[in-house]
Amino acid sequence: MIVCVCRALTTSKVNDAIAAGARSPAQVHRHHETTINCGKCSETVCGMIREQSCSGGYDDARQLVAAE
Repeated sequence: MIVCVCRALTTSKVNDAIAAGARSPAQVHRHHETTINCGKCSETVCGMIREQSCSGGYDDARQLVAAE
């Protein structure tokens, strides 16, 4: 599924970035050498990061933010 229409990021690409350590929408975009354009994907990306956090996908005590 497309998460970011502006930059053509799919759920697979977002999950790859999260697995590589991305903990914010800006970090997800940086992982794929893109930038946030309109920002509509940020809420979805944050939700995906939270899901990984809740399922034990990573151990990070920092609070997630919508944008950096």
